[in-house]
Amino acid sequence: MNPLREYSHIHSRASVLVLWVFIVLLLGACAQNITSSRTRKELDKAMAGQDITKALSIVEKPGMYRKKEQLLYYLDAGMLHHFQGNWQQSNELLQLAEDAIQELYTKSVSRSAASILLNDNSLEYSGEDYEDVYINVFKALNFLEMGNLESAMVEVRRVDEKLSLLEQKYARIAKEMDLDSEAKIKFKSSRGRFHSSALARYLSMVLYQTNNYHDDARIDFNNVQYAFASQPELYPFSAPKIIEPKLDTKGHVLRVLSFVNRGPYKRPLEMHVHTSKDLLIIGTANNDIDIDTIPWEGIDEGYYFKFAIPYLEDRERKIGRVDLVTADGKRYTLKKLEDMSLIARRSYELKEPMIIFKSVSRTVLKGLAAEKAKEQARKSSSDLGATLLSLVADAAVFLSENADLRISQFFPSEALIAEIPVSTGDQSIRMEYFSPKGRLIHSEQHNLQVGTNKPNLICTWYFE
Repeated sequence: MNPLREYSHIHSRASVLVLWVFIVLLLGACAQNITSSRTRKELDKAMAGQDITKALSIVEKPGMYRKKEQLLYYLDAGMLHHFQGNWQQSNELLQLAEDAIQELYTKSVSRSAASILLNDNSLEYSGEDYEDVYINVFKALNFLEMGNLESAMVEVRRVDEKLSLLEQKYARIAKEMDLDSEAKIKFKSSRGRFHSSALARYLSMVLYQTNNYHDDARIDFNNVQYAFASQPELYPFSAPKIIEPKLDTKGHVLRVLSFVNRGPYKRPLEMHVHTSKDLLIIGTANNDIDIDTIPWEGIDEGYYFKFAIPYLEDRERKIGRVDLVTADGKRYTLKKLEDMSLIARRSYELKEPMIIFKSVSRTVLKGLAAEKAKEQARKSSSDLGATLLSLVADAAVFLSENADLRISQFFPSEALIAEIPVSTGDQSIRMEYFSPKGRLIHSEQHNLQVGTNKPNLICTWYFE
């Protein structure tokens, strides 16, 4: 056999493989879908300009969501229609999202053992826990805007039901991972579990008071305080002042609920696996994640693999303060009722060990297979050919373990409230939104006919 011809053949074959890897990378970078950086920049620009119509045109563009991202479309479009004031259309989409989450959860229970072998990107997007909970909050607000108080109350009650079900879900995850085993991943800090939403309890209080269920309204008034007292890791700020519901209250209470800033996004966090004899050593640049070594019987020393996991990160806060100004010039600063981004992060951290454990397991199994292929290439190919094939094998492992960055993009970051005593009749207020440095960014007028047996609630939002 002619050595030059053999070298040329190997070089050509390896070059083609490397070329295909780069083509895959290029296509992945250039393809415009809902998770691409180009699309996210376009959506960020639209939201910063309060251009919901533009954001909807991007979200509803054909091909923007793949079939396995149908839930993500329901969430994104449902929230955008809420902000545009299309209450019925928003509820229809959010209902589809809620149904899809339930269906996908049922599927995940039956296929949990097999799913450890599959990268999350290859599966249908099944939603984050906080998305599932806040779906019902915004459905309730939609029903409130449509004057359907009974349906709004049903949605608020669903929040409590889901928070209870989350406890069962977390227990299942812990059982699957067997967290007490020395062979699993451990974290240095405890994770707070979300069992009571001050935002949902506040809406429940308002609805009970509107329907003259004063005892129930007072119970939920106390439940708002309990949410703060029992979950300090989720509510590390003072509870806002709320006017206690009383049967003999004279006059009325004008309530303003304002949603500001946008919820967290996912970025890839690269992680590294180094091997010692019968041991995996996991490394990452993120100090928030402290992972012990993982026993892996039979593995030799000296291997190195890498993979990426999704990491929830807050967006920059563009709104630092919101003021309510009455017609007679009195000014009230809205206070934080719920840090939705913090709850999103803490809820996500509860399943983070499972994400890492699955990713480590897949990466090591694929990496060991790639090492065998590389060893075979070294035996049967030239040095250059073997090197090129090794590069391809390493790239293939890393590409197959890229982070799943799918997440809904239009849930707010914070819920703020203010309450002021007012009389019956027309009320006019001005909302003023300030940057964290105190610069007035935006102002808008709102009018409300205050009366008996009405929620007397104004909902606003602003994303910069």
